[in-house]
Amino acid sequence: LDLSSSSATASLQPTNHFVAFGQLNMGTVKDADSNKGGIADAERVSLLQDTAIATVRVGKDAKSWILHKSLLTRHSPFFAAALNGSFKEATTNTVELDDDDPESFQLFVQWLYTGEIKADMNDLPTKACRAWALGDKLQCPAFQDSAMLRLIGYHRDEFLTEDTMRLIYTISPPESKLRKFAVDQLCWDRSCEKKHPFKAVEIMAVEDFNRDLLECFLLGGGAVEDPSDEASPYLEVVDVEKCRMERDISRV
Repeated sequence: LDLSSSSATASLQPTNHFVAFGQLNMGTVKDADSNKGGIADAERVSLLQDTAIATVRVGKDAKSWILHKSLLTRHSPFFAAALNGSFKEATTNTVELDDDDPESFQLFVQWLYTGEIKADMNDLPTKACRAWALGDKLQCPAFQDSAMLRLIGYHRDEFLTEDTMRLIYTISPPESKLRKFAVDQLCWDRSCEKKHPFKAVEIMAVEDFNRDLLECFLLGGGAVEDPSDEASPYLEVVDVEKCRMERDISRV
């Protein structure tokens, strides 16, 4: 099955997560009208009463999640096509994501049921970037935006590193919002008075990076606003209220 968009998702070492439907605390589910993730209370009754489930196996070790089919197909056209279409997955109710990262999918499951990404601060940029790329594959822009807001919030107080830039250019497609954020954040970081440790020359060999950085300087003179002050250019679904509510989420 290949219903993915153009971006690739690199794999981390698989983890031993298994999340069955009903295992998550439904009391933490927030109103979808305000955060575009999770499910609204009224809708939750009907969606969670739907007993149809699907198994998603992720990574080389096929770590498994048993999830509400209604939630998967509501939020992801990828899963809707797989589980409701003419593919074998619609018969077996099992989707294999062999090349994807279980840790990133765990964040998707968390977001699916709660509307939030609550990844800890340990290596958050890597987690957020990989989550964004998974959202691209699953065709779930709202999940991508939640990952992006975590990434933006984190970099309000931290410089974007060479490793993060290299990862972004490895797992995201050309002209993506993720690449735009990375270049704008770099330009903003380098405009700050504090000495920036990033040495752009060390990743000049990364495909498309030179072009994007040059465009940033040619079109904007290298002068950009702090991405944490205006997140909408980096979101797939611009939602001003969502930006306001989640702007400080990286501090949670």
